[in-house]
Amino acid sequence: MGPPGRTYSNPIIDRYLADPFILPAEDAYYLYASHAAAGGRFVPIWRSQDLVTWKFVRGAVAQGTPGAWNRRNFWAPEVLVHDERYWLYYTAMPDGTEGNTGNRVGLAVANAPAGPFEDLGVVVPHAAIDGSPFLDADGSLWLYFAGEFGNDRGLAQGRIYADRLLAPDRVAGEPVEVMGRHKGQEGPCLLLRDGRYYLFYSLGSWGKDDYRVAWAVGDSPAGPFEEGPGFLLESTADVKGPGHHNFFRGPDGKDWVIYHGWDPAFTARYPRIDPVHWRDGRPGTLGPTSTPQPLP
Repeated sequence: MGPPGRTYSNPIIDRYLADPFILPAEDAYYLYASHAAAGGRFVPIWRSQDLVTWKFVRGAVAQGTPGAWNRRNFWAPEVLVHDERYWLYYTAMPDGTEGNTGNRVGLAVANAPAGPFEDLGVVVPHAAIDGSPFLDADGSLWLYFAGEFGNDRGLAQGRIYADRLLAPDRVAGEPVEVMGRHKGQEGPCLLLRDGRYYLFYSLGSWGKDDYRVAWAVGDSPAGPFEEGPGFLLESTADVKGPGHHNFFRGPDGKDWVIYHGWDPAFTARYPRIDPVHWRDGRPGTLGPTSTPQPLP
């Protein structure tokens, strides 16, 4: 926890770090993001003790050898802590596939949040992106993801599905569509608050200012979900296309949102954080902020 009067400012790291995810662990915060990392590995990991000062740790995973499933992309990392191990879900694809049809959600595992992570291969064995694990209050595990082009199971590109995880590395193979009301949805994640399940997801084009975060609420992890009014995050004059987000417990013990946003010139996507407030069962935030904000 920072001293009284201390502030943070977005972006929290002055680097191109898309699809960020923050995990509080071992008295620190670990940030994971898409794409390449310094040193030749992928999925950069950054560490902070106060959400203000960040230090690069390493790339979480190594590129697979020729013919492996994980040769390109390395998108949308999220970490599940389960059975005292750290399970990193991420999207990648092999060489030689047309467009994004080779995208799969795979998994790597480590004994510490800083890694390095050992790749375990594909978890969702059909075209999919943006795997997001969820541990329910009853101990059951779920995985949310978006369908991708070329899915051979009949799942539609840009719709969000939930499948049970029989173990961190094995889905039940019974995906259920939980959100498909828009032209495209991606970057799903789920929160359980006050006995209800809140599904969050990004809409619009990731490279334009119509990218934004919507939400819906239901009574079970598999829905059905009813969309809430308004958006959690939308573009401002200073921050364009905020989205591909997730949530973490901040130093005040409350919900915070981690997301990326473009600068107004669309030169890079930077990681940003803001506190979340809940009023009458509805989530909200003052973000995206771009001026100094109080750090609890």
